[in-house]
Amino acid sequence: MDMRLIGVAILLAATALLVILEVAKRAYVQRLTQLLEQADAKAYLALLDKPLVKFIFPAWNRCFMQLNGYLVLDACSQADAVIERMLGMRQNAKQRHELVGKAFNYYLERGNEAGATKLLAEIETWDDEDAITEARMMHDIYIKKGWGYIGDMERRLPTLSGIDRGFLELLLALQYENKGDHAASERYLKRSERDMAARMAKASQGR
Repeated sequence: MDMRLIGVAILLAATALLVILEVAKRAYVQRLTQLLEQADAKAYLALLDKPLVKFIFPAWNRCFMQLNGYLVLDACSQADAVIERMLGMRQNAKQRHELVGKAFNYYLERGNEAGATKLLAEIETWDDEDAITEARMMHDIYIKKGWGYIGDMERRLPTLSGIDRGFLELLLALQYENKGDHAASERYLKRSERDMAARMAKASQGR
């Protein structure tokens, strides 16, 4: 057989395989997204363990998706293990920032002082002053139990709405709890839950 024909046949076969894999990848992404939106984390994680899914998705991406599933399940020991594994993996700068940001927030919510403090030190090396300032503030509120941002946040509150307002109210609730003012903490927590719920309901209606 003519070597040129063999080369063309190989090229066509490789192109067809790439097309098939891309179609399969899109289909799996859609299905995985649906399962996560439905909070069916067990089915989501089971799908991620399918041999074809392991073949299609790079290891880092699949681990990141696994992490999302474990967080939905509130499976902390598994989430901790995935984070530790991913922090040691080879990754580009964008992936590293995405992982560190997610892991940092997770450690804050879990009250993991060692993990959060270690990642804060890494964030402080980034060329992003806004991210550094926010990370320091979050670390101070969640880990150091500070309340030095109350005045500034309460002044900003009237300018916000929806999820942004709800998040700031949550931070105010945490700070008042740190301060020992449980009544104010409870008041802001209820407001945060109300604003978050209203935003979620609006988003759901817009689908």
